[in-house]
Formats: sequence, C-alpha cells, structure tokens
Amino acid sequence: MSYKKTKKLFVQASLLLLVVALSSCGVWTDFNTYFNTYYNAKTLFDRVEEEILKQKKDIFAFRESLTQNAQTTTPIAYQQTQQYGPQQRTQPGMQTIVQSGTQLSGSLSQDLTRVIEKCSKILQYETSSSYFPDALFMTGKAFYYQAEYARAQRKFIELAGLGDTKYRLENKLWLAKTHLQLHNFDEGLSLIEEVKEEALKEDEEKLFNEAAITKIAFFEFREEHQKAINECIYYLGISKDDETNALVSYQLGKIYLLLNDRENALKAFVDVLKYSPTADVEFQSRIEHARLLKELNRVDESESELDDLRYAGKFKNYLDQVMIELGQIYYEKNETKLAVDIFREVDSTYKMNPTSGMAQAKLGEIYKVKFRDYDSSYKYYNKVAISLAPAEIKSESFRHARDFDKYFSNKKELNDLSQNLKYIQDPSKFIQDSLEYDIIYRQYLDENRRILENQNAASNNQNQPDPSIELRRQQALQESQNPNSNIKKLTPYQLILQGKLKKPERPKISADSVKSIYAKSLYGLGSLFFSELEVPDSAYFYYNKILTEYSNKSVKVQTLYSLGIYYETEKDTVKADSLFKFIYDNYEKDPLRNAAGEKLGLIKKEEKKVVVKKTEDPAENFYLEAEKKYYDKNYEEAIKSFREVYKNYPKSEFAKKSLTYAGMIYEKDLKMYDSAAVIYGILISEYVGSPYANAVLPKYTTYQTERIKIKMENEAKQKELEQQKIEKEKINNAAQPILNKIEQQQQKVVKDSTAKNDSIPKVRLNRLQLLERLKANPDSVKKKLEELK
Repeated sequence: MSYKKTKKLFVQASLLLLVVALSSCGVWTDFNTYFNTYYNAKTLFDRVEEEILKQKKDIFAFRESLTQNAQTTTPIAYQQTQQYGPQQRTQPGMQTIVQSGTQLSGSLSQDLTRVIEKCSKILQYETSSSYFPDALFMTGKAFYYQAEYARAQRKFIELAGLGDTKYRLENKLWLAKTHLQLHNFDEGLSLIEEVKEEALKEDEEKLFNEAAITKIAFFEFREEHQKAINECIYYLGISKDDETNALVSYQLGKIYLLLNDRENALKAFVDVLKYSPTADVEFQSRIEHARLLKELNRVDESESELDDLRYAGKFKNYLDQVMIELGQIYYEKNETKLAVDIFREVDSTYKMNPTSGMAQAKLGEIYKVKFRDYDSSYKYYNKVAISLAPAEIKSESFRHARDFDKYFSNKKELNDLSQNLKYIQDPSKFIQDSLEYDIIYRQYLDENRRILENQNAASNNQNQPDPSIELRRQQALQESQNPNSNIKKLTPYQLILQGKLKKPERPKISADSVKSIYAKSLYGLGSLFFSELEVPDSAYFYYNKILTEYSNKSVKVQTLYSLGIYYETEKDTVKADSLFKFIYDNYEKDPLRNAAGEKLGLIKKEEKKVVVKKTEDPAENFYLEAEKKYYDKNYEEAIKSFREVYKNYPKSEFAKKSLTYAGMIYEKDLKMYDSAAVIYGILISEYVGSPYANAVLPKYTTYQTERIKIKMENEAKQKELEQQKIEKEKINNAAQPILNKIEQQQQKVVKDSTAKNDSIPKVRLNRLQLLERLKANPDSVKKKLEELK
C-alpha cells in the first residue's frame, strides 16, 4: 500500500516539474525576445548618434540654419573629422559651414525611425521593466534628432515622471533643449541652470559642459552676444576641462569679432593656447590671431605668424588656408608677383578645396586692378563659378564677370559701329571686306570638311584614330584657355568658329544715326568704368571724347553731369561747380538741371521724413507661427504662412527668411523642385545681395542651366523626329512610281500566264514588303526607277 502511494506521489511530482519546465521555457523565450529588441535598438541608436555627432560641424550650433546650404568664411568652432574628395573639406577657416545643427541624411533619419519602432515594442511592457527608461530616453533623443521637438518633449516628460532613474539629470538637459527649440525660453533656461548646478555638485563634468555650451549656443542664436560672452567667461572661471576650455575661449574670440572688439578677440585667441586645444582649434585660433594682427596694421607680425603655421608639420592639412592669407598680405604690401605666384599655386594644387576658388577670385581682382588685364580677370572670375568657393565669393565674382560682359559687349558695339561708319564713308571698303570674307569662308568650309572626314575615318577605325584630330583639338583648347591669344595667329576656321570674324553687313542707317548710337555707347562705357570697374581715369577719357567729338548728341547733358561728379570725387570743386552751373543755366528743361542745382545749393534737397525704427518687428510672431508648423511637419500650412509673411511684410528681415524656408520645404521635404525654383527666383530678384539670396543663387543657377539644357535637348529630338518624318515622306513619294510599275507588270503576267518573263523575281514581294525594302536602301529607289523606264 505504501509503495502505491509513493509511486502516485512520484508521478504527481514529475508532472508538476514538467509543467514548471515547460512554463520556464516560455518565460525564457519571452525574455530573450525582449532583450534582443532592446539590444538591437541600442546598438542601432548608438551607431546613428555617433554618426550624427561626427557630422556636426559646429558644437555651438543651436538649430538648423535657414541658409543651411550657404557657405561662409566664418571659421567653425570645432571639427572632429576632415573630409577630402569631391565634397568640401570642412576645416575651420574658410570652408562650408552648416550654421546651426546637423542636417540628417535620409538613411540616418530612416535608422532613427527604426529605433523608435523598436523602442515602441519595449514600451509595450510594464513600466517596471529595467529597459523601460532606456527605451523612453532613446525615443526622445531620436525624435529630437529628427527635429520632432514636441514629440521628443513628451517622451522626456514621461521619463521625468518615472522618478529617480539613471537618466534623471541628462533627461532634464534634453527636456531643456526641447523647451528652447519650442520657444519656451524661460522654462528651458531655468532647467539648464538647474542642470549646471546639480552637475557641479555631482561632479558630472560632461553634463556641465554640455549644458553650458547649449546656453552659449542659444544666446548666439538669439544674437544676445553680451549674454553669450558672460556665459563663456563664467564657464572658463569654473571648468577644469582644458580641451573644452580651449574651444570656449576660441568661441569667445569669435563673439568679440562679431562685436568688432578686436583687442578682446585677440586676447581670447591667444588664451586658447593656455589650455589643451585640439590641432584643429589651435590652428583656428592662430590663423584668426594672424588675421587680426593684419587688420590692426601689425602686418609683419601677422606674416611671421603665418610663416610659422606654413612650415609647422602638424598643420600641413591647412596649408592652403595659410597660403591664401599670405597671398593677401603680399598683395596688400604691393608685392604683386609673390601674391600672383602663391594664388596660382593654391589654384592649381587644391582644386577640390574652397580655397582654390578663393585664389581664383583674388587673381581676378589682381588682373583687374593691378594689371588692367580684363581678359585674364574675366577668365578667373568665370572659373570661380564652377569652384567650391564660399557662396558670397561666388556671388561677388559673378557680379564682376557680369560687369566684364557689359564691358566686352560695349567694346564690340563700338567696333561694329566704327566699322559701319567706315562702310558709309567709303562703300568700296565694304566690297573689299566682303570679297576677303568670301575667300576666308571657303577656307573655313574646306577645313570643316577635312575635320569631319577625319572624324568619320576615326569612328570607322577606332583602333587607329587620326592623331591630327587630337592635335587640332589640343591646339584649340590651349588657344581658348589663353585670353591673350593673337587673333592673327588663328586659322580662318577658328576665327569664324569663335565668332571673331563675321560676314560684313551693309549699314542700314545714316551716318548721323550711327554717331548718335556711338556716343551713347561711349557714355555707357564711361559710366561702367566710373561705377562698376572703378577706373575714374578711363571714365574721364570716354566722357571727354563725347564732349570733343560728339557734343551735339543727346547724351551731352548726362556726360557733363557725370564729368562734374568725376571732378567732385577728385576734390576739384571748382571744375565740378562750373559744369553744374553750366547745366543749371543752359538746360532749363532737362531733369538733371535740378540735380545740378542741388549740387550748387541753389535748390534745396527734399527733406526725407525720419522714420523711427521700431524695436520689434511685427512680422516676427507670424514667422514663429509658420516655423512651428514646419517643425510639426505641417508643410502645406507652413508654406502658406511663410508666404503670408513675405506678402504682408516685404521689407522685414523675416520676409527673406520666410521665402528661404518656403523654398527649402518645396526642395527638401516635398521634392517639388519647380516650385522651389520659383520661390528662390523671387528671393534672388527681390533681395539681391542678401545672405539668403546668395545662399540659394548657386543651386538656382544650376537648376536654370539644367532646365535650358533639357529644353534644348527636347527641341533637338523633336527636330530630328520631324526630319525623319520628312525623309520618310520623300522615300514614299519616290517609291510610288516603282510600286505602280511593278503592279502593272504583275497584272500583265496574270493576263498571260503562259508567258515567261525573266525580269519577274521567283519570290514575289507584296506591296508593303517591297516598300520597306526600298526604305532600307533609299539609293535603290533611283536605280529601280531607271531600270523600269
């Protein structure tokens, strides 16, 4: 009996153990799944965050800048890595800078979304789980990096509600950041102060540094420079982190520069070396120090410092920037040859760096100002357009190149008018030039035919290309790159191809009309020299030429007034006043009489109403509302609000920002590139020269160029299709007689089936097949017609 009872108990115990074991397997599996989800999320987030911090170019950046694609010569505060290759090397000094924040690539944003999805699975478990706070914190930071500040804030508030977790202090800092981004400035600054105080008590140096830098960045974003300075000084008085101290001291120098406080900026840059700066920050501070010395007329000290940087091995990656500064010093010291040599070296050696474009711009300036070599200057300014130079340098170079376009256009017009006047005065000259052109044009046709034949031969035998083609191509390339090439040395083919020789045209207007247009063109050239090219002596030459040779023309009064302005700039008030008096006394009905009277003090200038500038911009609140819609990803409403700001407050600074934001949304978020181009076009045309217009000018120009190219390609394709259609109709028309003749022969054969005719092919083709064969070989059409006659 006892045995049976024991056996029964054993069976029951075994069953119980089995149930427990099976249950334990399920729990273990659930735990494994839970842990793996957290581990994958954490691994992915750590990798993404590391990449974001690596890409961040300025740790004092508060948020994404409106001009985020703009380039600037303001040195950045800190750079952890340097990139080489087709992209710009983001070194301090004169490289591309994202003014605030880091713009995420599509892949990083997608990875953050995956992190959020994984964390949401963890957050489905009980809040008592050990991984629950980790998932909340990761989710909040992921939303923050995606600029989803409101959603990030909700997660940080939820985490704060869990009580004393390991993220308590760090979470408070991130919560403060979201308050600042959402314009809750008082709450954000208050929380940052709490983080700083608690971090100091708990010896959390890293958190204290981050909180202080966030506050400095915020004040700079709000352009409250004095508060930023006070925060930097306070930090430097407390912190023992020498590397970060060097960084903050450098930032302090930058802020002083913004306030034009050069002496304090100089001291701040020197103080950087008292700490332990990275090589990057040390270089930045030293090159800024050298620039300031030059601005303070301590040129020799500046040159000495730059020479030290040039030959210091640890700064070899920054050599191009040092050479740019040295070249500028040589230029200002009138050591022009040394300046040209050093700028040429930078241009040729550092093609993939922004400094190459900067050197090209300086060479354009030197050839324009020092040598008056406008061809070479024009060449260098045009090269800047396809370089990696900062946007403002590109914009300035584009303006200079446009001035030279006007100059060359004016010169060409004067040459053409002068030629027309010769033809009117001596008709035999027109006949002689026409005969000479005909001879040259025939030579051009012969040369063109030879080139085409050689190209066809080369294409038919690709293994043995004609070396003369490549030689001719290289010669043409060298001549096109040499602006000083002598026209007489060019072949007739090159003269006509480059537009330097055109067919003479018989003038269709009178000599007097030609002279009137000539005088206007002279005045335009004189004004160009006076204003844009800034060569007053040349302006005087053309003004004087008008008054001595074309004094009876319509531009006489304008010329007299401009000449008076010239004398005024030359401090010769006697001659200036005599010209103004002459205009005032003799040209009562001319609009310039009043201007001359104002110059003489005979007419009072219109008193302009003094407008009291308001301290607050009424557009700001509307702009902030639009900005909030953008951060909430309500793009359509954001665009509408931004456009309303521009429409209602066109003179406000926020109008420019609003247009930039609207264009950015169309371009980056909605991928509506045509709409973005329209907005950018308005910005460029209505706010010429503003930082926002300069920022979008390069990509707008590229877009328009590509659009024209596509249009031309489509027109060429359409023209080709039309030509094919015409050729097809010609073949059809030419083949019709053959088809009719064959049909007649076939009908004749059918009538006499016993007859033999060797001319009829054994395999008969129907009408359609025969037509297709004739199309494939058009030459056979003519041959077949002859056979059938």
